[in-house]
Amino acid sequence: MKYLVSIAATLAVLAVASGNLPWILFQVRKAQIHLIVESQASKWPKAMTLPSR
Repeated sequence: MKYLVSIAATLAVLAVASGNLPWILFQVRKAQIHLIVESQASKWPKAMTLPSR
């Protein structure tokens, strides 16, 4: 976990230094929205129910 934090911090510093921070933040937000849409309950398989008489 410690290495993951250091890698993320290094990438953030490099993004700021290269001027790509707005583009990277946009891509992260796009990925978050995609994950939220994909995890909606309407995408889950329907549960099997017993037939009613």
